[in-house]
Amino acid sequence: MSALADPRESLPRTFGTFFGRFSELTEVQRRALPPIAAGRDALLCAPTASGKTEAYAAPLVERLLATRGRAAGEEGFRLLLVSPTRALGNDLKRRLDARMEALGVSFGRYTGEHKERLAGRLPEAAVTTPEALDSILARRPHVLHRLGAIVLDEIHVLDGTPRGDQLRVLLHRLLSVAVARPQHLAASATVSDPSALAGRYLRDAEIVEVRGTRSILARTFEGTDPKSMARHLEELAAAGLRKVLVFCNRRNDVEELAAAARGSTAFGAEVYAHHGSIARPQRERVEKRFLEAPAAVVFATLTLELGIDIGDVDYVLCHRAPSSVASLLQRLGRGNRRSGETRVGVCADGDADRLRYGTMLRLAARGELCSPHYSFRPSVLVQQALVLAGTGYVTSAVLAAAIPDPPGAELDEPAARRILESMVGEGLLEPARGGRYVLSERSQAQYERGRVHSNIQDEPETEVVDRLTGEIVGFVARTTDPNAPVDGTLRVGGQSRRAVARRGARVLTDATGEALPARFVPRHPPSISFALARAIARELGCGEREILQKSVGRETLLVHGLGGAGGVMLRWLLERRSELRVLSITGITACLDRPIGELPHISGGDLEKITSSEAEALAPRLALGPYHSALPRDLRHRAVRDAAGFDALATFLRSATLRSDLLQEAPGWWAAL
Repeated sequence: MSALADPRESLPRTFGTFFGRFSELTEVQRRALPPIAAGRDALLCAPTASGKTEAYAAPLVERLLATRGRAAGEEGFRLLLVSPTRALGNDLKRRLDARMEALGVSFGRYTGEHKERLAGRLPEAAVTTPEALDSILARRPHVLHRLGAIVLDEIHVLDGTPRGDQLRVLLHRLLSVAVARPQHLAASATVSDPSALAGRYLRDAEIVEVRGTRSILARTFEGTDPKSMARHLEELAAAGLRKVLVFCNRRNDVEELAAAARGSTAFGAEVYAHHGSIARPQRERVEKRFLEAPAAVVFATLTLELGIDIGDVDYVLCHRAPSSVASLLQRLGRGNRRSGETRVGVCADGDADRLRYGTMLRLAARGELCSPHYSFRPSVLVQQALVLAGTGYVTSAVLAAAIPDPPGAELDEPAARRILESMVGEGLLEPARGGRYVLSERSQAQYERGRVHSNIQDEPETEVVDRLTGEIVGFVARTTDPNAPVDGTLRVGGQSRRAVARRGARVLTDATGEALPARFVPRHPPSISFALARAIARELGCGEREILQKSVGRETLLVHGLGGAGGVMLRWLLERRSELRVLSITGITACLDRPIGELPHISGGDLEKITSSEAEALAPRLALGPYHSALPRDLRHRAVRDAAGFDALATFLRSATLRSDLLQEAPGWWAAL
């Protein structure tokens, strides 16, 4: 679609408010305004800080203002902005607040933390989350009758997760609630297959894709231990860099490194920790302090990968390589937003780290995300059955009608009936007359407390409370005995605290001196994708469809590049088709006690056997959702097989060739991959 001759003509009310202070529109704005103003669905794929928010907000608010009189006096939402997290939603609210107010549009938040009303009424436009939208559909569907548009912001965060599939179901259910189908928009900075993503959430969408033009200037820093990290920060400070964002993959690393760096570098006490187990008020204080400090460092997990406003960042430092190119790009995008280049430091412990970083940076520079393939998580249907039953009852026909098209041919009404029967066996539902199912007593209590609207995996955690203020500081791993006496010290938010007493699932603490780090509930790291693993295998000398075999001392190294799930498949095949032992295996390499003469044969029945054998171990690694165990056994196994991509992996293995290069010994560090 061609660009608008003069967008002011199509946006007479909103152009000045949203674009008046800019000399010209950005490319994504020039290309997105026409289809959105015309009412079409659209997917905006453009780099961070390219103006995507203004590109969708201006025409949507224009249409809201133009049609406002048609729904006068009727309370309800006209525009919803769905954010993947409440923190990002709060940030989106802050960014749009002044412009909405200037245009006379009532604008608020409707999330688990904030249900804002303006002059006693729901706002016309609101920021929400998938969980809050789920609650609205179940408890107050009438406020969505006149919804004109819904925006899925930062959709890549949700896509390919149980929460993304929940959102797909909610969009499908919304069609039976709204008077007319709302316009659907989605926005993201990192999408590997825009057409496929648009097909999951939008209809006949205009895809506006703008490639990033910023160059990546990367430097390797040797060492990842606390002393090395402090040394790196000293070097950056000496170079005049004042705001440094350090990304870590684990919360324990954030705590340990922040505590070690505070007071031991040129940044002094302006060293902060930020992760999901730090209480929200504490995180928001960290964001504000980092924003306002003239010089500071913040160690963070993925909680700061996205667009939360922490001001200008001079330098991004990666403590360890993330599991995906998309995550790496998100991290890189947080630095030097006002310049045409991104400066990043990568911390490495040897050649294995350097190879992995180098491969991922080259892929990032080319825009090749190597994302895992998509599969629908049927466990979401268990959660949706609970919500539907909470409104009175649920039947197999009602549940089947909520399934978006097409998640998979096997998810039909008979499958929906078996899901409901399985939920009865799990004590979640009770059968009633006429094929109806109602909530069990336990589920009814959860519904009344609003705890059935989420597909986030809960963790057994203990609240860490400041004894003097009563404020929750953060959350740590819950012990097996919640009433055990408390002894010792810990760290939360990079600060040392002394445990004083336990009150059930709460630990009272006082601020103190040195401490051992807090121990957080370990999360299963995402498996490396097949595409990324093959890219690294090619860097090690594998051909396009080759698996390479080399010697490492007395052992044999197999460079397979099948990814995390593929490694599980290969190990199963090798251990059952030969007498060798698999000493260790990763998503890229396998260490064997002897060479193999050929690749293992895989038959049609093997996939079912592998899935059955490995389903329980793979489910948490594949993030199949908190309700996965409530599915019938065959659907659980099908979900694992689909999410692991076993069928595509089997096709690759059947056509792959083995190249043995046993005379040339591989470097020992290859095994670390």
